[in-house]
Amino acid sequence: MDVFVEQIVKKKMESKEKLTAVGIAVAALALCCVIFFLSGYLMAFTLVLVAAAIFGAYWLITNLNMEFEYAITNGDITVDKIIARRRRKRVVSIDAKEVEVMGKYRESDHAAKSYDQRMIAARDAHDDDAWFATFHHRVHGNVLLVFSPDERTLEAIKPFLKRQVAMDAFGRDAFNRH
Repeated sequence: MDVFVEQIVKKKMESKEKLTAVGIAVAALALCCVIFFLSGYLMAFTLVLVAAAIFGAYWLITNLNMEFEYAITNGDITVDKIIARRRRKRVVSIDAKEVEVMGKYRESDHAAKSYDQRMIAARDAHDDDAWFATFHHRVHGNVLLVFSPDERTLEAIKPFLKRQVAMDAFGRDAFNRH
């Protein structure tokens, strides 16, 4: 039986992104003030320049809105980043059999460990629903992936993991079928 599960997770805006959005808005407002101040010299272009400044600020601020899509297809795990519902970028694609360790994510457990790349594709890496998977990727090297799967997504991944990885992540009931 083929397995296909998709899940979309909206990334929670952290204080850094909120501060960036406020900075962009303040910069756009300051630019509009400068444009109006110089409008005697640029009278014909004042409205066009103000509209461009407002649109540019809107475009930059909306680019801070991110979602992650997890797609599980017969053991292939694909994670895409969706930026402002306008662009999609592949984060990583792996076979579940390549996962070396998987479990609930706690930042303190991974702080001292060395990874070639840390991929945070979770709603909020500090939430209780965050999970991690470590694996070796042919391009990225030794990778830590942090993500926020729901029960359906976890159930779709579970049968394709190595037996020991599944038992470590889900306990003895990892192979109980409903």
